[in-house]
Amino acid sequence: MRPPGKPRRWAGKRLAALGASLVLAACSRTHEPRHVAGKASTHVQVAPTADVPALLGISIDGLHQRLGKAQPLPAALAASMPEARLTLPDSVTTFRTGGLTVVASYNARSREVRDLLLLGHHEDSLMGRAHLQSNSPDYLVMPVFYNGDSFRLLGLRVIATK
Repeated sequence: MRPPGKPRRWAGKRLAALGASLVLAACSRTHEPRHVAGKASTHVQVAPTADVPALLGISIDGLHQRLGKAQPLPAALAASMPEARLTLPDSVTTFRTGGLTVVASYNARSREVRDLLLLGHHEDSLMGRAHLQSNSPDYLVMPVFYNGDSFRLLGLRVIATK
């Protein structure tokens, strides 16, 4: 028997260990959602409506022949890039093809197209409709965001690499 007034040291340690194990057991994966086997995320395939890769490497005159008359610069783009309207008014032309708005940036002297900007807010939809692949060796696809709003997609910039 133990003398009166002496606390049991081992009982306090056991109680602390038991409490710690209960806390750990309570926190172990109790709030994670259950994963159901066989349920895979589905990706919607978007049918191409324009062949943008075929437009790369064509002069601005060639784009006019293929895509027709130029359209006015969209207000969202004009507001986002006021310097394009003011400093280079003849080196940016807008077209509509396959339901897409395509803005061609080109050199006014050589008539060579520098890049194409596809306007839209959904990257996957733009990629599918424009018939673009993210791993193509022939061009580079870069997201373009609104000035002052780095999380709001303005569109995709497509630059020929060859």
